[in-house]
Amino acid sequence: MSTETRTTPNTQRVSAVTLKPTGYDATMTSFAQQLVTVDRERLDLRAGVLGLVVLAVFGAANALVGPVAMAAAIGALVVLATDPPPAGRSWATALLPLVIGGAVLTYIAVSIGGQAVPAALLVGVVGTVATLHGGRSRKAGTRGLIATLWIILALTLYHTGVGALAYAAAFAIGGAIGAGVALARARKGAAEGTGADDVEAEAVAEPPTLRALLASPIGQFAILRGVGLAVAVFLGFTFFPGHPAWLAISSLLVMRPPTRNALVVGVQRSLGTGVGVIAAVALASVIGENTPALVLLFLASAFLMMAVREVNYALFAMFVTAVVVYSQRILGADAAESGMDRLAETVVGVAIAFVVLGFTEVLARRRSQA
Repeated sequence: MSTETRTTPNTQRVSAVTLKPTGYDATMTSFAQQLVTVDRERLDLRAGVLGLVVLAVFGAANALVGPVAMAAAIGALVVLATDPPPAGRSWATALLPLVIGGAVLTYIAVSIGGQAVPAALLVGVVGTVATLHGGRSRKAGTRGLIATLWIILALTLYHTGVGALAYAAAFAIGGAIGAGVALARARKGAAEGTGADDVEAEAVAEPPTLRALLASPIGQFAILRGVGLAVAVFLGFTFFPGHPAWLAISSLLVMRPPTRNALVVGVQRSLGTGVGVIAAVALASVIGENTPALVLLFLASAFLMMAVREVNYALFAMFVTAVVVYSQRILGADAAESGMDRLAETVVGVAIAFVVLGFTEVLARRRSQA
């Protein structure tokens, strides 16, 4: 009896130590927790309503003006992401390059006409430059992300029947309108109280050379990201000509450091897309040709997509996929085909992003060991 009394506490202590996750187990447990975490406090129903309003406005503009309305909206968005302007720069020097450069890139992207190699080269260069620029501040990163997304989408607009010059002009007009809104905000004092993270650093006396910049951590990541995006665009236009942008967009959204966060986002995006495909295709098959019901499902999915965007990325990806499937079905495409294509492109895009992030991690370890 006395022996049992002495050994029982020790046995319990050993068991407790054994059950405590350490090392690899702890890492995997943490990863799994991040993967399934649902932050209910971030459910934003107002964002869902706002998303429907934006969708309605965009739909009306598209119906009245045509697809060039999208170019104008993106132009305004890119400029408004600069409000307020970088420290030490005037509104003109901050905004004109965005408006003119964006219009020129839009013209080039639409003019490419869906050719895989030129499209891949353009996005590779834009992705690299945007990533280098994005290293300056959070706002610069936002501008770079929006601009890269837009160029990927602009590559698919050649089949709309609208000329490249019209899209470029629309982007410039939208950018000019956005600049007017930003200036009006500044005059009313709405741009005051900006956080340090929102203001870009002033130009240093001796900026790094291009060679030194490309050899830096952000430079190496920018090159790898540009190459990854170029590969994604090439594969998208070669194997998924019906909707080639999805593959590159999946890569772009996952391909962001640090690697661990990107891994969680990539797995969540893949899982959410898979579940979204299965659920949306099943519902679309049951509904059949009932267009009003499809429209209701589309609107409900769009509302939930915006409402849960900060709750869990897998849920967000699921409703994004549902929106795409229902929109394709409303336009007459086969729901199963469009859904499976999206799933395939997402998986390939995420895989490309993981390869790029893996190389980035290897380079980071070599720098730390040097």
